[in-house]
Amino acid sequence: MELRHLRYFLAVAENCHFRNAAEELLVSQPTLSQQIKDLEAELGIALFERVGRRVRLTQAGETYRDYARRALNVLEEGQAVLHEYDELLRGSLTVGVVQTVNAYLTPPVVAKFVADVPNVFLSVKELSADEIEKGVLAGTLDLGVSFEPSVGREFAVRPLFNEEFVMVVDAHHPLAARRRVRIEELRDVPLALLNRAYCTRRMIEGVFQEADVPCHVVVELNSVSGLVAVTEAGGPATILPKLGVEKSTAKVIRLEQPTPTRQVCLLRAVGHAPLRAVDVFVEKLQEQVKLRR
Repeated sequence: MELRHLRYFLAVAENCHFRNAAEELLVSQPTLSQQIKDLEAELGIALFERVGRRVRLTQAGETYRDYARRALNVLEEGQAVLHEYDELLRGSLTVGVVQTVNAYLTPPVVAKFVADVPNVFLSVKELSADEIEKGVLAGTLDLGVSFEPSVGREFAVRPLFNEEFVMVVDAHHPLAARRRVRIEELRDVPLALLNRAYCTRRMIEGVFQEADVPCHVVVELNSVSGLVAVTEAGGPATILPKLGVEKSTAKVIRLEQPTPTRQVCLLRAVGHAPLRAVDVFVEKLQEQVKLRR
């Protein structure tokens, strides 16, 4: 078995189509088909079954896909380490960042990283906390900027900073004159929040449950910038990280009893290989956090 067998197998598995996979791999379709047949013959089991013009993984193929992906990830990680062995930063770095943090923290970090480390290809992906945890464990992300995981045994967790959430309203909102508001006072206040796919929403609802107050959500969006724009335009109030609304023209009100807070952390898989590119990115991230405080 050769590495190309694994790459070809994963390409077909992701495209569910031999022709599309062959175009992606820049090989002919007959060559790709033969390589998959050779792999199946070596393993002694069918990995794909044909459904019309498309293909899909068999149960054995579904199982093997996870092992093939992990094997390639480990080999690519080893290659990245060797690329840095001469102490010259090069290769690539993939970072997953939750939306609420990415919206206000990473742009200047990315700009400084690219300027100082031009030989490293940087990919920053805005993902949910669940997606980041899965990506870090699968090896598709070199670093996660997320929240403290509920199950931390598989993660190397480094606290970055505590994030406080505030209420954001437009100038004509009934609470616009207030500097602080208790959660219990928001019983009948319409809110615009991120949808439940984001742990930010679940965290906010948990704070309302703690105060025994219903969370009156009338608008759901899937972006922080969208929430800010709706509120600034005179829409419902929203609840967002304090650092993320510093430049907003809307009114910011502190929330109390309780004050919604959570810890933003750096996540890597336990036993991860050291990558200097990660260290440099983290250093610049920490510098930016200090500037924002």
